[in-house]
Amino acid sequence: MLGPEQNLPRLSLPPTVVASHFRACAEELAGSLRTDGEAATLGELTEVVTQLVAGQHALAHALAGLAGRVDVRNGALAAAPSVDVEVVTEVLQAAACAVGCSAEALAEAEPSFECVSESAGPDTRL
Repeated sequence: MLGPEQNLPRLSLPPTVVASHFRACAEELAGSLRTDGEAATLGELTEVVTQLVAGQHALAHALAGLAGRVDVRNGALAAAPSVDVEVVTEVLQAAACAVGCSAEALAEAEPSFECVSESAGPDTRL
C-alpha cells in the first residue's frame, strides 16, 4: 500500500522556490480575508476552507518529508552535533503532526461551513 506522500505530485521547481511561493500565497490569502478586505461570498469561503484543508494536509506531508531528510541516521549530517539534528527532527515531526491535526479539525467543520452557506445563501457576501 502506498503512503499518502507517494500520491503527491513530483516538483519540477526547487523546494525553496515552492516554499517562497507558498508563503506569498498564504500572506495574500491572510490579507484578503481580513475583515477590512474585499467581500467574499459564503460559497467562496466554503471553498477556501476546502482548499485550506487540502493545503494543510500537503504541508503536513512536506514537514514530515523534511523530518525524514534531517535525521541523525543521515550520513551527510555526520559533522553536525547529533543532539541538534535530533532536536530539529523532533520539531519537524511535531510540526507535521500539529498541521495534520489542524487539517483534520478543519475538515470536521466543513459540513458546518456548508450548512451555514446553504442556510444563509451561498451568494451572501461577507
